[in-house]
Amino acid sequence: MHPLQVCPIGVDNALISREIRKLFSQEMGIAPREIHELGTVQQLRVGSTTGITPPALEDILLFVEEEIKEKTGKEIKIPVNRKGADVLLLHNAGEFISWPENIEAFAVLFDAANMSWTLSSELGGYDAVNYGVWYDDVQMARVAVRHAQVAKELNVKKINVGECGHAHKAFIVIADRVLTGDLNIPRESALPLLEHLVLSGKIKLDPNRNNFPVTLHDPCNIVRLMGIVEPQRRILRKICPQFLEMEPHGVDNYCCGGGSGFAIMGSRNFPDWRIHISGRMKLKQILEAFETVQKPEIKKYVCAPCSNCKGQIRDLINTYGLEEKYGIRYGGLVELVVNAMADLPKPFIEWEQ
Repeated sequence: MHPLQVCPIGVDNALISREIRKLFSQEMGIAPREIHELGTVQQLRVGSTTGITPPALEDILLFVEEEIKEKTGKEIKIPVNRKGADVLLLHNAGEFISWPENIEAFAVLFDAANMSWTLSSELGGYDAVNYGVWYDDVQMARVAVRHAQVAKELNVKKINVGECGHAHKAFIVIADRVLTGDLNIPRESALPLLEHLVLSGKIKLDPNRNNFPVTLHDPCNIVRLMGIVEPQRRILRKICPQFLEMEPHGVDNYCCGGGSGFAIMGSRNFPDWRIHISGRMKLKQILEAFETVQKPEIKKYVCAPCSNCKGQIRDLINTYGLEEKYGIRYGGLVELVVNAMADLPKPFIEWEQ
């Protein structure tokens, strides 16, 4: 670990901050509206932190299927509530609203690999978000148990968490303390699965389709917490000829500036603070990674395999005009994999004009 990223006398400032939040919430009933009322409470009552109800999810998936056909020519029916599937895939609900291309890419890739998988449309079964991990043990447990109950009802072999950092922490790590007995269903990250699909040779990939500069952001909860460092890198080295590392990278990489719930906080001065203060180091890293290819006509891609991080990086790019000035855009990891699929008639990643 980089010496500037840890307390020299071993004080765990993150844990202390989280315990203070927990005391405020569980003992005093005080919690940020964005993560409690609009987050956890809405997720348990309506189905999603974004307000997506099961009927709305059905409409969104129809749109996703139409988009897949338009982009790839493939008619793919996304499996929903398929009992006995090998994998239940949990997406961050933000993907359905802001980044449906991520959901599309997973569907295209899984279809090409002939995988046995499913989504759920059950209440609490289609949103991997668990904001309780940031502020309240009881709320975290309620959401985690609901996720596991849905998987149990579908009788899937395992649960796969898509590109969402805090969902990795909440459901794969912390939930071990509450998911016992028949609710202790195997839970895994999507990144090693993507690595297997890319390196297995099952899918024909053409790296030249990703022949543009790509750098990689390391989501804190996936990389520093869980130690998933190399799978995403082995993928990018395989399919992106111009892969460039940020410095520092891996477990020493810096937070995007929107972690621990800050990316969704819109009250008071939170947006200004994370754009102009907490996100400045990530902005610096991105610009330095692309230092030798700064011309705007050279299209560049920041790979951020986490919804929370994508939201923060999106705001940094928009605020500082990085796409107009330097040709920098952002997206997830699975989109790059699908963009490299040799049998697609046109690129899956659509660059802004």
